Amino acid sequence: MPIIEKSAYRAPLWMRHGHFSTLIPSSFRRVRGVEYVRERLDLPDGDFVDLDWSFSGVSGKDKTPHSPLLDTHSLTILTHGYLGNSTRPYILGAAKAFNRAGWDVLAWNMRGLSGEMNRLEKVTTHGSSDDLEAVVSHALSKGYEHVALVGFSKGGNITLKYAGEQGEALPSAIKSVVAISVPCDLMGSVEAFRGFYEWYFVRKLKAFTTLRRHLIPADVFEEIAPYQSLDEFTTRYFGPLHGYRDARDYYQRCSSLPVLDRIRVPTLILNAQNDPVLSQSCSPRDVASRSEMVFLETPRYGGHCGFYEANPDGLYWMDRRAVEFSGLKV
Repeated sequence: MPIIEKSAYRAPLWMRHGHFSTLIPSSFRRVRGVEYVRERLDLPDGDFVDLDWSFSGVSGKDKTPHSPLLDTHSLTILTHGYLGNSTRPYILGAAKAFNRAGWDVLAWNMRGLSGEMNRLEKVTTHGSSDDLEAVVSHALSKGYEHVALVGFSKGGNITLKYAGEQGEALPSAIKSVVAISVPCDLMGSVEAFRGFYEWYFVRKLKAFTTLRRHLIPADVFEEIAPYQSLDEFTTRYFGPLHGYRDARDYYQRCSSLPVLDRIRVPTLILNAQNDPVLSQSCSPRDVASRSEMVFLETPRYGGHCGFYEANPDGLYWMDRRAVEFSGLKV
């Protein structure tokens, strides 16, 4: 019964409000010391994703994505959240923590979010485990023998979905999975964050589609401006674009919840109880209670991709927890 009833996370008094512990780290956290080397990965459908590598060790500064392994056979693959990228503070924090533990890091950017627009109209959806599979396959071709997958929010759902769909076929080099602030039940999550967060993401989606205007048919683009909800965006545009009937079909088929019991490597789901954009259904106690591999940890505080902790090195508690679950120390 791998339910972790007593989490070690202790939030300071001023960081116990769900919105504060979500918005302050997202807006004001700064992580220094992570240097990326970029590589472009062409996908089977003709599109691409950009990979940002951060190498560990004394010789890390001399590495490139095409170098032979110099001082480590271990790699962490980081997957960012909704409309984020590899420069988000939670990604940089995890990269810094794993680098310090002696691991190389690959932080990949979902389609169109690397700073350069992608070639196709399609995007990386909440269910695009095929994009992650391409990234994993490419990384393993470089000879890494010990791999950890770490995903945040939307990236956590993609990571869990990939691990569950693969089941026994998951590459043997992948030894652990960590999913932080993960909406594994998308329907529940969408219902939880009606209001400010939905308004915020609708604005970001409109800005994102405007940047991609040259990829979108003119008549379709003109219909997007009046959209006021994520359901409307998904039902009328993103869902049909990717083969889903409507928002409900998208939420059901993209959620990782139905495949969690097929995961066959040690997996940590780390969701704060005061996360303002997750429902209780996103913390599946029933799955964890009957699983030998899926561990559920639900600290009382932490917000969404927050878990603030004051440290001189700029690392947060969730960074250290991800490293710790992967069997390392930092």
